Amino acid sequence: MKRKLVIAAIVLLFVIGGLFVYLYNSIDSIVKNGIERFGTDVCGTRVSVASVDISLKTGRGTIRGLRVANPDGFSHDSAVELGDATLSVDIGSFNRDPIVIREIRVKAPVVNAEVDEKFATNVGRIRDHVQDYQARSAKPASGKQDSGFEKRITIQSFVIEQGVIKGDATRVGSEKREWDMPPIELSNLGGDTGVRPEAMAKVISAALFARVEEVASDHLKASATEKIKNKLGEFLQKQK
Repeated sequence: MKRKLVIAAIVLLFVIGGLFVYLYNSIDSIVKNGIERFGTDVCGTRVSVASVDISLKTGRGTIRGLRVANPDGFSHDSAVELGDATLSVDIGSFNRDPIVIREIRVKAPVVNAEVDEKFATNVGRIRDHVQDYQARSAKPASGKQDSGFEKRITIQSFVIEQGVIKGDATRVGSEKREWDMPPIELSNLGGDTGVRPEAMAKVISAALFARVEEVASDHLKASATEKIKNKLGEFLQKQK
C-alpha cells in the first residue's frame, strides 16, 4: 500500500511538472490566441497581435503590435493600433481561478477615426458591434464549445494613456485633424470571482470605443457638416 502511494505521488509530480512545462512554453501563444479570438468576436472585425512575451518567473510581460482592423467600407488598414502594452500578473494565481492580472498599461495608442459619405464612423460601427455582443453571446451556443483557455480573469488596473485620435473626414470634403485622447483608467475588472475572457474583452473594448467616439465623432461630423454648408453657400452665391 505504501509503495502504491509513493508511486502515485511520483506520477502526480510528473503530471504537475509536465503541466508547468506546458504552461511555461505555451503561455505566450495562449494569451496571443485568446486576445485575437475574443477580441475579434467582440469587435466584429479582425484583432491581431504581433507577439506576446510573458515571464513566468517575474510575472511581467509585453504585448506588442495589437491592431483592430477597420470594418468593411473604410479606407485605413486599422481602426486602432495599440502598439506595446505592458502587464504584470500574479504568477501564484495561475493555478487558481481567477487568474489575477495586477496591471495592464497601454501607452501612446493611435486611433484612426474615419467618417464615410453617409456620416457613419468606423469607431461607431465597432462600438455598435461591441454593444450588441452581450445579447448575442447570451444565446445558448450550438454544438460543442471550442477547447481553449477557460479560466476566469481579474484585472486590478487597466490604463490607456497618451493616446492620439487621428480624424479623417476627407470623404465628405473636410480635412484631417488630430486630437489627444483623454486617459482611460479602469479598476477591479472582474471583481473577486473574475469573468470569462470574452466578457473582459467586451468591457475593455466598450470603454475604449466609447471614449474615442466621445472625442472624435462629434468633431468629425461637425467639421464635415460645416464644410458642406460652406460649399452649399458658395453654390448658392454663384446662382444669384
